[in-house]
This record gives sequence, C-alpha cells and structure tokens, in this order.
Amino acid sequence: MSSTAPGPTKKILCPVDFSAASERTLAHAGVQYSQASEMVILHIGNPGAMDRASLLKEQLRHFSRYSGALSAFGCRIRFAVEYGAPAESIIAYAKKHGSDMIVIGSHGENNIHRLLVGSTTEAVMRQAPCPVVVFKSPYSPTAIHGISAAL
Repeated sequence: MSSTAPGPTKKILCPVDFSAASERTLAHAGVQYSQASEMVILHIGNPGAMDRASLLKEQLRHFSRYSGALSAFGCRIRFAVEYGAPAESIIAYAKKHGSDMIVIGSHGENNIHRLLVGSTTEAVMRQAPCPVVVFKSPYSPTAIHGISAAL
C-alpha cells in the first residue's frame, strides 16, 4: 500500500507596491504558483509618506482586496509590511523568512536605461537568495484571462 504525502510547502514572496502592475503580477502568481504554496504578499512602506495609522489603514484596504481575489487559488496567503528601501527590504525579508521564490513585477514601460527592468526589480534579481521570476505586466488589466479584473 502506498500513500502520497503532499510535497513541501513552497514560500512564494510577492512584493507589491499597490499599483495595477502589482495586481497583475499577483494574479499571475496566483495562477502559476498557488498549488502547495504559501504566498507572502509584501509591501514596503515609506514611513515618511503619512502617519503610521493612516498608512496601516491604506495597506489593510489593499490587502483585504487581494485576499478576496486570491482566495480562489487555494494557496495560503500571508501579508507583511516592512519599511525601508524597497530592494534591500525585499532581499532581507526573503533571507530572514526562507523564501523559496520571489515573484516580482517589472513595469517595463519606457525604462530603456534599465533594459525594461525597474531598478528595484534589477537589484532583487541580482542579490536575491532564491530564484526570482520577473513578470512583465501586460498592458491590458484583463490580459490574464480577466483574473486581475477581480483584484
């Protein structure tokens, strides 16, 4: 008699900046990597932008939208907020929490000096302690079979 034990849970780190491109990247990650994974949606806040209470309220509003839309994919979802420089904070979080993969978006819009990859994404690709999947966001918000429209 044989039994099939589920494979190990993969920790997928998905940094977001709450832009439409981040939403499309999350939809892609949900479709591609949700099986047997724990998806950590990480936002790097700018503590100087507004007071902490207002900042937290804004982050929670976005996270609740993401939670509802991503629940259909069947993966476990956690939300995290760090403060600091985006690339350094993403890399430090991945190292500290043992991320198996980072799925990050690249705006890729007229960014010739970075060869279609944003500076944060480029730094994460170069220094990450794990594989990095870069999702170049399609122009249309419904390009991923309408999934990102739910976000």
